Amino acid sequence: MPTPVTDISAQSAAVPVIAQGRVLDAVTRRDLAGTLDDIADGLGITYADLRSAIDELVSIGWISLEVLTETLVLRLPEDARAAS
Repeated sequence: MPTPVTDISAQSAAVPVIAQGRVLDAVTRRDLAGTLDDIADGLGITYADLRSAIDELVSIGWISLEVLTETLVLRLPEDARAAS
């Protein structure tokens, strides 16, 4: 029988990777648009995890971010769109 992970640091270290994966997976299918809360709810992650994931994915160039009046638009960068 597998033993449960009791080290909280191992569990919390996976959260940013899971959030980044959900954002990237969703953006590869279609552009995401909405408020941070709407997008986070739709992806099943917290507001804070979404902000962190967006910061990381934008900084490494895997997604682009456009900020409109009260809406964010997340999409693949133009060069990634051309490749697909």
